[in-house]
Amino acid sequence: MILELTLALALQSPGSPGQDGPYPSRVVNVPRLIAESIAGKAGTAKLKAFEDEKRKALADKQAAVQRLSQAKAAPAEIQRAQVELERATQDAETDFAALTRQMQLDFETRLTPILRQILDTDHIGIIFDYPQKLIVWASPAADITDEVIARLDAATKKP
Repeated sequence: MILELTLALALQSPGSPGQDGPYPSRVVNVPRLIAESIAGKAGTAKLKAFEDEKRKALADKQAAVQRLSQAKAAPAEIQRAQVELERATQDAETDFAALTRQMQLDFETRLTPILRQILDTDHIGIIFDYPQKLIVWASPAADITDEVIARLDAATKKP
């Protein structure tokens, strides 16, 4: 998703007037952006807290099913508890996927203006998401991840 975003930005970005040569390309390590930036860490923490909360709730429901089984409860009661557990599991998976998509969208919303600014100010033709299968190797000099993290953090700290 980030790759498509950067490709779209690069293709829309106007070049520097009078620049005759090809525009340089750069790479950005999105997993590092998520792991090291303030916004990425906050999003990761939110997802982890949500996941922990759901795991605890599901563990409680699983324990309830086991208690019913051990207490030799009526088969219908055990089955009802198992169905509740299955539904809660499916709901948790759906909710986690939705939260993950929302967190990605929020992150991209913060990241887009920063990438656009770097494209425009540094006259970059394209920024690739690295590492990925399409890029076998990229020079460390082409990696702008540190700059993007710094700008993202600065934008996140602003009121």
